[in-house]
Amino acid sequence: MTSKPRRMHPAALIFLTYTSIRSVIIPLIILAIGMNNDNTQFQKIIIVIVAVLIIWSVADIFVDYFMYTYQLLESEIVIRSGLFVKKVNHVPYKRIQNITTNQWFFLKPFKLVELEIETAGHSETSEVSLKAVPSSLKDEINHLRDGVQVVEDIKPVAKNTYQISWSDLLSFSLTSPAFLSGLLVVLAAYGKISDLINDQFYADMATKAAGLGFLVVVFLAILVVVIFYIGSALILIAKYYHFRLTENDGQFVIERGLFQTKKTTIATERIQAIVIKQPLMRSFLKIATIQLVIVSNSNQGDTEKGIIVMPVIKTDKIPQFMTHFFKSVPFAIPEFQPQKFTYFYNFRNYSLWSLPILIILIAILHNHILITVILTMVVLILWNIPAYLKSKRSKVTVLNRDYIFLQNSSLMTKQTMFIPKMTIQFLKRRNSLWLEKKQIAGLTVNVRSGIAKRSFNVDYQKQADIDSVLKWYKE
Repeated sequence: MTSKPRRMHPAALIFLTYTSIRSVIIPLIILAIGMNNDNTQFQKIIIVIVAVLIIWSVADIFVDYFMYTYQLLESEIVIRSGLFVKKVNHVPYKRIQNITTNQWFFLKPFKLVELEIETAGHSETSEVSLKAVPSSLKDEINHLRDGVQVVEDIKPVAKNTYQISWSDLLSFSLTSPAFLSGLLVVLAAYGKISDLINDQFYADMATKAAGLGFLVVVFLAILVVVIFYIGSALILIAKYYHFRLTENDGQFVIERGLFQTKKTTIATERIQAIVIKQPLMRSFLKIATIQLVIVSNSNQGDTEKGIIVMPVIKTDKIPQFMTHFFKSVPFAIPEFQPQKFTYFYNFRNYSLWSLPILIILIAILHNHILITVILTMVVLILWNIPAYLKSKRSKVTVLNRDYIFLQNSSLMTKQTMFIPKMTIQFLKRRNSLWLEKKQIAGLTVNVRSGIAKRSFNVDYQKQADIDSVLKWYKE
């Protein structure tokens, strides 16, 4: 079976337009800020640059659409693109690892999907990305692949299925610290354009803030955080709406999304580690999230952070979930007593990192001894909470001949990992000469994640425990 070269559906123009806007939005914002300049000649130059950018972007959109074709041959997919520089990409069916479909709400009436193909190669993006094609195309490609079972061929009665409930979805969304990432992104964007903002603008804002009063400014700051928090929760609800996990015959199928329905298939042999994560708020509520670290040729989306297979689950339900979905994993949380030296070294390290803040506080408030003492105590307590959690949660041990258990704390998030021996790229014991004399060491476990590596660390453990893991790995 051989098809003629095909173009994507005209709906692909929506995605190409969005991509083009993303590429020019920052230059346009910078140019818009530059329009505040009183120099008329300079303003005319900016207008010309903006016009050229817009014309170039529109032309690029239509060139990308009309010059991009895909063709299904007997043994490969052929992608052709480019106007002046012609590109031809040959993707043999036997090298295809995974086909993922994404369906935005406006594509559903037309039975169209975004289709991404990953191969055994190493690339930061999918080798083939078709923005708007018939949903039947995935079946066509799968029928041409030799010896590959299609996801649609899975029997109606699956071995294991999980469908998220509204209460679980709300718990997951409202307890996520993702809104902090949004704040950091905004601050980073501000850092890039701050030098372009007129000094007079800062002066005017300072005057207005002074006029509003301290309490109003604090209220506005809290309001901004609340808006980011609510926005983050709504985004997560839309992203994981109708989340469904299905496991059958060595494959996990994950479906999720409100405005964009994403369907991903993961073969069990691609799983490098299972990670159970508990941010601080979820620890108090005794709920957790379960993720998979997987091998992929893509470094986009969830791949580099881990694929979520259980958005939220009560901690006492985790053993049952693991038994149903990961039968080969010896699920067990070893009981252990943190060592006193682990607390000592972590508290020492975090206290040293807090010294610059304390020095600044003392320099500013040295005339107010009581306030200085109170603030110093508050800083030391808050700064050392992560040290306490890291010490209490750190442990690595061998579960059986195939798996190790590793637990640590990162940014006050408890991470519990089950790592198979066959996926570990290498182990590294870490200790200084001083710690070696005291028989104390740390361990780094490296596995592949996406197209890169991912490291799991545990610090200040008995050297004998670390050596037992190294011995297990060499056997």
